[in-house]
Amino acid sequence: MPVLFVSQQVAERYVGDLERLGKQSAAGPLEVLVLPTGGTLDDAAAATIDAAFVSVDMVNPTMDIRTFLDAMQRAPNLRWMHIGWAGTDSPFVQQFMDRNVTVSNSSGVTSEPIALSVIGGMLALYRGFPRWFDLQRRHIWEQSPQPDAPPDLRGQTLVVLGLGAIGGHVARFARALGLYVIGVRRTPATAADDIDEWAPPEKLLDVLARTDWLVVTLPSTAATRQLIDAAAIAAMPRGARIINVARGAIIDEKAMVEALVEGHLGGAYLDVFETEPLPVDSPLWNLPNVIVSPHDSHPSKGNNARAEAIFFEELGIWLSGRQPSRVVQER
Repeated sequence: MPVLFVSQQVAERYVGDLERLGKQSAAGPLEVLVLPTGGTLDDAAAATIDAAFVSVDMVNPTMDIRTFLDAMQRAPNLRWMHIGWAGTDSPFVQQFMDRNVTVSNSSGVTSEPIALSVIGGMLALYRGFPRWFDLQRRHIWEQSPQPDAPPDLRGQTLVVLGLGAIGGHVARFARALGLYVIGVRRTPATAADDIDEWAPPEKLLDVLARTDWLVVTLPSTAATRQLIDAAAIAAMPRGARIINVARGAIIDEKAMVEALVEGHLGGAYLDVFETEPLPVDSPLWNLPNVIVSPHDSHPSKGNNARAEAIFFEELGIWLSGRQPSRVVQER
């Protein structure tokens, strides 16, 4: 009889689905184990856990996710855990993978909201919203001089670095606005990727030389850390802009700040940073050509439902004795 460890909220909201799937289990009926409200799980109960769902509802002030993870760490028979979001670069994920626990995730559930944040940040920078917001706060009526009007957005080149779920949405939205979209990733693009041009990572510097907008959507790995370094930034045309909704470590933040201050980069929308929360003394807070969001580009009411739907697909596969389809690979 497999034992699944979940939050109280998931157990209550999906009692019918859990019972239905449990009856289809190849190893006998599914038993659902719930973390006691405001309490911990004893070692005997933890020893029975075969699988666990780390759901999004745990990441809030009313529930301590560390208590849930602590019980999982004391679960010697844990074989599979599913994470209700995409990011898997947290240390706890690697700890379980080192124990040969199969880890799967809900990659893609926040891709459309994040892509919309990207497009919103791009349009805000292009149309000069930061300047308008500043004038509004100071109660100043001051129109932009005509010589300072931005060039048409249509026809500009947007490079998506990392053509996964988020990057795919960004590409489709950007093309709808008339931008020329280049996708950079290891595997060649297909018609389904909806881009104008594909380039492999080894051609990145050549591509950056043609870039008006660089959108970073790559996962953080040993190969991608500091990928956008001083040389990469220098390769971009003067006035180009950067949008990062991936991980702060992918960009050399010091080099980016210098390029923003000097004017080589025309602006940036940044949702992620090398250090989070962003230190109060970071110059990024005060640069007029930078939009800062506190790793907050993803919220949307539909995210939880999408993540949980993926989990139940994976649970059905796992209960049938097969490997889940969204397994996280070693990095």
